[in-house]
Amino acid sequence: MPRFQHTLLATALISASAAHATITSTSYEDIADSAVWQSKDAKQSLLISTLEGDGIAVYDASGQEVQHIEGIEALGADVRYGLRSKDGQKIDLVAVGLPDEDVIAFYQINGKAKAPLTEVGRLPLEITPEGVCLGKNATSGDMFVASYDEDGNLVQYKLKFDGKQVSSAIQHDGKPTFVRAMNVGGELSGCAMDDETNTLYVAEQNVGVWVYGADPENVKDRALLDVVAPHGQLEEIENLDIVYQAHGKGAIVIADEGQGFVLYDRVSHEFLGKFDIEGVEEGKLVSASSQQLWIGNTELDEPVYQTLSWAELETLSGYKAENTLSPRELEIKGVELVRAHGETKAVDNDGDAADDPALWYNAESPKDSLIIATNKKGGLMAYDLQGNEIQYLEGGKPNNVDIRQDVADSEGNTIALAAASNRKKNTVTLYTIDGSSTPIKPLPATQGTVHPEASELLSSVDEVYGLCMSRGEDGTPYVFVNGKDGHIEQWRISVHNGEALGKVVRTLNVPSQPEGCVVDDRTQTLYVGEEDHAIWAFDAREDGSIEGKIFAKVDGQHLVDDIEGLTLYQTNEQNLLIASSQGNNTYAAFDLNDQGKFVKSFAIIGDDERGTDGATDTDGIHAVSQNLGDEFPRGLFLAQDWNNIDRQYKSENQNFKIVDWRDIQAVLK
Repeated sequence: MPRFQHTLLATALISASAAHATITSTSYEDIADSAVWQSKDAKQSLLISTLEGDGIAVYDASGQEVQHIEGIEALGADVRYGLRSKDGQKIDLVAVGLPDEDVIAFYQINGKAKAPLTEVGRLPLEITPEGVCLGKNATSGDMFVASYDEDGNLVQYKLKFDGKQVSSAIQHDGKPTFVRAMNVGGELSGCAMDDETNTLYVAEQNVGVWVYGADPENVKDRALLDVVAPHGQLEEIENLDIVYQAHGKGAIVIADEGQGFVLYDRVSHEFLGKFDIEGVEEGKLVSASSQQLWIGNTELDEPVYQTLSWAELETLSGYKAENTLSPRELEIKGVELVRAHGETKAVDNDGDAADDPALWYNAESPKDSLIIATNKKGGLMAYDLQGNEIQYLEGGKPNNVDIRQDVADSEGNTIALAAASNRKKNTVTLYTIDGSSTPIKPLPATQGTVHPEASELLSSVDEVYGLCMSRGEDGTPYVFVNGKDGHIEQWRISVHNGEALGKVVRTLNVPSQPEGCVVDDRTQTLYVGEEDHAIWAFDAREDGSIEGKIFAKVDGQHLVDDIEGLTLYQTNEQNLLIASSQGNNTYAAFDLNDQGKFVKSFAIIGDDERGTDGATDTDGIHAVSQNLGDEFPRGLFLAQDWNNIDRQYKSENQNFKIVDWRDIQAVLK
């Protein structure tokens, strides 16, 4: 393929508006894709361009070619920062598809003036790559590469770096194993991953842009960003990239052969407008940096890349790109990482089924304590601490569950009393828990406000949802059940001759839908999570004030809606309230011994060596401080996992993750 060195005459042919642009110094017959690398201090940048049969060209910030890798056919390019090895080494990485060899080639970017790219590995594929995109989970630091072929197939791999080579983190029989594979549809023309929102965008050239979850542990149902005319703003999609801005703002930029360049809000996906660039005949290629856009001007006799400044972008489109960032700066700071120690068997039902865990403590043999959890499509489960299912008691649609032990009945016996919110009949269902082979046993409610067709307490809230229990200062057990409209009932429970009596003693309110709640029996304080807005604190006594106070607000940082599960970790030294911050897949800890001061947030990530995945989109959580034997001497933390996968990253029904509290304690210091 011919290569051209620009002359003043060739440069003059590029448009008046491009006269102030930076233009790459060399031209090749085909330019396929590009990506921008920026140094940590943002003083240095590189444009890395794939050239089909002419290999790869690397340009500095002034557009001068500094490296040309020949002898390969290269399609697609993307850059990510800080792939970490086990010993803490980090490298910046560019991924390039090599269709003649059915591999993705990885190059370390060292920023040197000469030869800034050094090959550090090749990943063999089961498809012929037409394009690639990289993504990095901004919380966990896990890095992924996706590639697609001309038949609409897309595969995604998790990457690892051993200090010398980059390869697939997941292997089966010694071969790389993809963590996701799918057929998107027709001819694909581009992809991009948004690290901050964990979103994967895939362009189907003559249909539209598809939206997926980018992390295989957090896959969402696919949706459409936009479609081609006459139903949408697009016509023939060629390429796309993301402009990142501070505070979660930014834009998706689509190069469209018929429509020019089209902009969408990267969060709301709202159409923002479209624009043409003088001298750029067709929208074919676009690459974003924190400093500008690089535009592939492919229809020139001598194709080049040229820059478009943010000021020019605003003039052309009205879109103001300010406080822009590179993917290097998207790492979510202030979130500590803990690995899942174990997990329970997946629930029997698919979809949104697993929800809330609790723990029954076996005082005689703490290591034989049991996890009691809900399958809101079918019943209650009991698991041992290794996650094996001991019992599945089918019945109802229990949403939340809680337990109080050493409850005295009228005969002077002590029982472990459990309660669950049953959405099938809008009831509170009661149980006892013991150490037998069938530990969960229904406790019929025969007195009080009882459902006419079941021995369960009939609630008056619009739809029973969250639930928690308390023990009054005199030992009386209570159940708090909340409805989706914000009403919360407090039930007093008593047990006589193997049957329960329930009576509503108070009704509380929060402004909108709550779910998680927990009671600190020490201080008789009820904490309620109003999903979109705040954690509230109420007096838990039945004769206490019904006025609540805001404990902590959704702030987009420590608490990102929805607020879901709430739990307590209490010892003689510690008194922590922990909330599931579902919107950013973290858990926020607050110190109740220090006026509710925020301590830290942590996330649960997977452990490929153990074969466990992390926890995402968590609903219910539960913390335990008792010594549970050698495996969990300081207790444990349980979290529902919305997107459960096996050790080969294949999707499974939901389950609950088990974390050794010592691992959490180590990061809370």
